[in-house]
Amino acid sequence: MKKSAKKTGLGAVSFLERLSSSDPYCAGTAVLMAVYGIIVIASAVHGSEGMKYILIQILAVVLGIAGMVVMTAMDYETVLKKLHLPIFLFCLAMLALTLVIGTGEGSNLSWIRLKTIPIGVQPSEFAKLFFIGTMGYHLSVVRERINRIRTVIGLCLHFGVVCGLVLLQGDLGSALVFVFIFLCMLFAAGIRIRYYLIAILLSLGASPFLWDRLSDYQKQRILVGFSPESDPHGFGYQVLRAKEAIANGGLFGMGYMNGTLSQSEVASTLPKRHTDMIFAVLAEELGFIGVCIYLILFVFLILRILQIARSSRGYLGSYLCVGAVGVLVFQGLENMGMCMGLLPVIGLTLPFLSYGGSSALSIFLLIGLVESVAAHRKKYYTEREDAL
Repeated sequence: MKKSAKKTGLGAVSFLERLSSSDPYCAGTAVLMAVYGIIVIASAVHGSEGMKYILIQILAVVLGIAGMVVMTAMDYETVLKKLHLPIFLFCLAMLALTLVIGTGEGSNLSWIRLKTIPIGVQPSEFAKLFFIGTMGYHLSVVRERINRIRTVIGLCLHFGVVCGLVLLQGDLGSALVFVFIFLCMLFAAGIRIRYYLIAILLSLGASPFLWDRLSDYQKQRILVGFSPESDPHGFGYQVLRAKEAIANGGLFGMGYMNGTLSQSEVASTLPKRHTDMIFAVLAEELGFIGVCIYLILFVFLILRILQIARSSRGYLGSYLCVGAVGVLVFQGLENMGMCMGLLPVIGLTLPFLSYGGSSALSIFLLIGLVESVAAHRKKYYTEREDAL
């Protein structure tokens, strides 16, 4: 009996056991949020062109769910231990390739579009997943000497190469996400506060140099983001329309597909309503109640991921979960903040809600990584060893 159990434990039964040991609440919440996003996107887009966006988003979500299932069954610890270097090199190669053939708007050249494929890919979205995996492994290896200068320099180089390539693409928003992920994971690894203070001082000292390196377009987006009224017909127009849409919604909203700005046939009435400004569409049509539904799901998902981090069988799993939380929290707060005119407009999608195939697919893969941590907790291995 024992030999039989050992043989079957590595086959199809093992795959099903891992899935059954994952966190259904985390995966279920992610799927609910994605469905909620498709519903809102369907209202934000119009005509035959709008149907294309809906179908692409549905396809991305379906592929994302499939990828999440595969990632859940994967033993994250074994994979990262064996493949952390190839994964890191692939991440760098992918970002470097984007510098060569990337396209986009203005100075942001973070998309790869091929003539044979009608949709584009944003490599920096997937780079977040690879960075979290490799940085998590790096931190788990150096955990006991995390506060040594040499260790900190090595971690900063790991981060700096990836973030530097993203900055060279002109994608300031994604670069800031990487910064936040890095800081969160360092905090989880127990780095001392003095290093944060040093980083703040260095950032203040380098800020004039970094500011001069930004394009005029990026500078205006940042400045006007804090005061959209200063340029109401230019860079501030998008934010002012978003704020107006949010105000229109009130408590219960104007009704699904009945928003004044979100249903305008003129796209410029509420620019990028299905991507960057999807939160404004949600608030206008479904009101404060609709926003609360999203926020409740969002907070619940964050809490479940943190719970999985606490129950991880090792430090690596905890670091991966903290990295995932960093992505969700930063992008969620930044997107909602810029729609309300509280933060600069830096082109970040709202997790699970905004249109974007790369964003939807990468977020589900990230949730799959978290689910892999959940599926391979101590409880799973204890029960498995007892069974064998």
